[in-house]
Amino acid sequence: MDFPYYIARRYLFSKKKKNIINVISMISMVVVATVTAAMIVVLSAFNGIEVLVEEMFSTFDAEITVMPASGKTIHSDSLDTSIFDNNEKIAAWTAVIEEDVMLKYRDKVTVATLKAVDESYRQVSAVDSAVVAGEFQMRDDEFNYALVGIGIRSELRLPLRSGDKPMITVFAPVGGRKLKTYRENAFNKKPIMVSGAYSVNAELDVKYIIVPLQFGMETFNYENEVSGFELKLNGAEDLNVFKKELEQQLGDNVKVITRYDKNALIYKTNASEKWATFLILLFILVIAAFNILASLTMLVIEKKKDIFILQSMGTQKHTIRRIFFLEGVLINLVGAFAGLVIGVAICLAQQYIGILRLQGSIVEFYPMRVAFLDVLGIFGTVLLIGSLSSFLLVRFLVARYGS
Repeated sequence: MDFPYYIARRYLFSKKKKNIINVISMISMVVVATVTAAMIVVLSAFNGIEVLVEEMFSTFDAEITVMPASGKTIHSDSLDTSIFDNNEKIAAWTAVIEEDVMLKYRDKVTVATLKAVDESYRQVSAVDSAVVAGEFQMRDDEFNYALVGIGIRSELRLPLRSGDKPMITVFAPVGGRKLKTYRENAFNKKPIMVSGAYSVNAELDVKYIIVPLQFGMETFNYENEVSGFELKLNGAEDLNVFKKELEQQLGDNVKVITRYDKNALIYKTNASEKWATFLILLFILVIAAFNILASLTMLVIEKKKDIFILQSMGTQKHTIRRIFFLEGVLINLVGAFAGLVIGVAICLAQQYIGILRLQGSIVEFYPMRVAFLDVLGIFGTVLLIGSLSSFLLVRFLVARYGS
C-alpha cells in the first residue's frame, strides 16, 4: 500500500482517538456533500425545465420554418417548393399563413393570430395530440373548421361539448382601408365553425386559431402568397447544420429559422439562470473549502511530533506534504461522492416517482432531468477546488511546521 495514502487514511478514519480535528473533518465532509448534492439537484431542475419547455414548444412549433427575408409574404413564383419534395431529410412540409385577426362569438370578442395550414400540417406538427376538447378537424365535404387555443375558447365562452361546433366570425383587416373611413367595410368577415380546442402552454393557448389554408387565403385576399413554410425532418438531424444547407439551396429571398431560434429568449434565459445559480453554489463551495483548510491546519500543528519522527527516519519533505495533501483530497473525495449519491438519488426519485408534486399545473410534478456530463463536471469541480486549496495550504504548513 502507498505509504502517504496509508498514513492519511489512518489520520482521517482512526477509531482510537476522536478529537476536535476529527469532528471538523467530519463537518467538512458533510458541508462538501451538501453543496455537491445541491449543485446536482439545482442543475437537474434547470435541465428538467429545459426539457419541459422543449416538449411544450415542439408540440406546436415546427423544427424548421422558412420565412420571407423581407416583407410579410412569400410569392409562390419566387420559391421552388420542389426543393422540399426532393430533399430526403425532409419528412413533411406545409405552407402557412399567419396574420392577426379579431374573433367574435355572440357578444364576446378577442384578438388572435390566425394560422392557416394545409392538410399536411398534421404530419409537421403534433398539435392534434394536444386537443383537450372536441376534435381536430379542418374540413369536410361542406364546411371549414377551426381549432382554437383553450385560452381563446375561455375568452369567447365557446361551448365544445360532445357534438357542439359553435360558429364564430373572423374579422381580417383589408389592406389599404382605414378603419376611420371605411368602418365595418375595413374588415373581411368570414364565418367558421370551431371543431375543438388545444392546450400547449399559457402563451400559445391564448394566441392561435388554426384554420385551413384556403380559408386563410380567402380571408386575407391572397392568391399566391403565403407567410412561410414549416418543415419536419426525418430522424434526429442537427437543426443548425440542416438550416445552413437549406439556406444555400433557397437563396437570399428567404430566411431559415429553427425551433430554437424562434424561442431563443426562453432557452437563453433558462441557461443564464442555470449557470448563475451554479456560480453562486460554486462560491459557497469555495467558502466550504475553508473548513477543510482549518482541519488540515490543526492536523499539521497537532502532528508536529509525527512530522519530526518521519523526518528523523529519512522521510523526505515532499512525502510528508503528500500525506497531508491526500488527507485533504480524501475529505473532498468522501464528501463529493456522498453528495453525488444523495443528489442523484433525490433527482431520480423526483424524475420517476414525483416527490414534489404540483397542483393545478401543466405537469403533475416538478420536472427533473439528470445529465451525466453535469454530474461528472460537478464531481470534478468539487475535487479540483478541494485538491488545489489543500495543495497550496499544505506546502505552506509543512514548510513552516515541518522543521
